[in-house]
Amino acid sequence: MPRLNSEIQGIFSKQDVFPVATAALDGTPNVVPMSFVKVLDEESLLIVDNFMNKTRKNLEANPVMAVSIWDLQSGKSYQIKGKTTFVDSGKIFDDARAWVVEKMPILQPKAAVILKVEKIYNCSPGPNIGQEV
Repeated sequence: MPRLNSEIQGIFSKQDVFPVATAALDGTPNVVPMSFVKVLDEESLLIVDNFMNKTRKNLEANPVMAVSIWDLQSGKSYQIKGKTTFVDSGKIFDDARAWVVEKMPILQPKAAVILKVEKIYNCSPGPNIGQEV
């Protein structure tokens, strides 16, 4: 299983908005900009469900997600793909809720979405673009 190495984690820490992609069972794509996305550990991302509608329906039917990250200064870019699970109680949810409420007290998080990393692709311009990391 690929790991979110220190370079990738560094890009996550600098990025403010993340394109998050899902698909319905019929293949209809859905991409939304999300702010509350971060590295949970070397194998997982945390995405907070504050306003998910189509995204949640898609993930309930087809629990696969892709997240894109980039660093304009270095030119590095990656796509992270994996399967997701929803967590709406316990420590992970409580920590996610506290993170959101600290930054935006008016929000009411509905769930934490955990993406278990299955694939990482290089999206940086050059000869290795599209290759699995």
